[in-house]
Formats: sequence, C-alpha cells, structure tokens
Amino acid sequence: MSNSAPATTENRFAFPAAIEGVVKGLGPLVTPRTRQKLRAVGLDLDRIPPAIPAERMPVYFETIAEDIWPAETHDERVRLLGLHFIRGWQSTLLGRATSSFMKLVGPHRTLSRLDRAFRTSDNYTRSAYELVSEKDVLLHISDVDGLPTYWIGLLSGGLEFLGLQGGTVVLEAYPRPGATFRLRWS
Repeated sequence: MSNSAPATTENRFAFPAAIEGVVKGLGPLVTPRTRQKLRAVGLDLDRIPPAIPAERMPVYFETIAEDIWPAETHDERVRLLGLHFIRGWQSTLLGRATSSFMKLVGPHRTLSRLDRAFRTSDNYTRSAYELVSEKDVLLHISDVDGLPTYWIGLLSGGLEFLGLQGGTVVLEAYPRPGATFRLRWS
C-alpha cells in the first residue's frame, strides 16, 4: 500500500478548482437558473472564494446535479457530476499539464501521484492505493464528502482519459468519511 499523510480534521477547505472544474466540464448545462440556485445556497460562481468550507461542497454539488439532471436518481446525478468534473478539469491550464503527464507516465505512476493531485482541489483529501494485480487496484480515499458516487464518476473519467480499455470503478467499502474503490481495466 502507498502511504500518505492523514487527513486534517480542522480547517478543511476546498479550493476554487473544485467548483471551476465542474462548471467547465458542464459547459452550457450550467444555466442562469443553476447559477441562481447556487447563489441561493451561498455560492456565487462569479465570485468563488479562495477557500470554501468543506461541509458546503456537497450542498453545492448536489444543487448543481439536481438542477441539471432532475430525472436521475441522486447517486446517478452525483456520478455524472464527478465524470463532468474530470472532463472539465482536463481543460483547465493545470489540468491540461497534469493530464499530459498522466498519459505519459501511465496508470500506476499516476496513482502514486494522486494524493498530490488532490491538493489542487482541497486541503483534506488523501489517497493510498494497493495493487491487487497489474490491472486491478484498490484506491483508498480519506474523505469523499458523503458522495461516493461522485468519486465513481471522477475515477471513471480518469480511466477513460488514460485510455484504459474496459475500465470500471466499483465502491468496494464505505467506512465513512472515506471510501475504497476498486479500479479495473483490461
């Protein structure tokens, strides 16, 4: 298992990249109505603060997802949001640079650097992984903000981006606040 620092328990903040990636990934799906609903729960997309209290992120993500995919189940809406986040993140300046590096080094070295990559989105998420086999990995995330299906979408998008054929992500365990995901590819 790859070791990493424990998650902080105080002063947990998300950074603008966490919201900006989702908004960029959703593109025109984020309508004026979506923006208005976000303002009603305390987030103005035109003035994203430099640090967002972590406990607000699920509220913002669920508000966006419910507005865009009202007919979907909660879990599916949040999964779609995670998938769109990773697609949007890849189109940011930092995301493009990091994504190019990820493709170059491959899935195992990407996983070894994943903990560091999370620092662009928040100050509390930590990760560690175990190789089950060459194409089967258990990924432990220290805190999934109560939204494990968001992470399924995000990680699925990562496998997709890396071009890993037959990539699947399954929630293996959910010992709140963290979760363990099984990532497989062919």
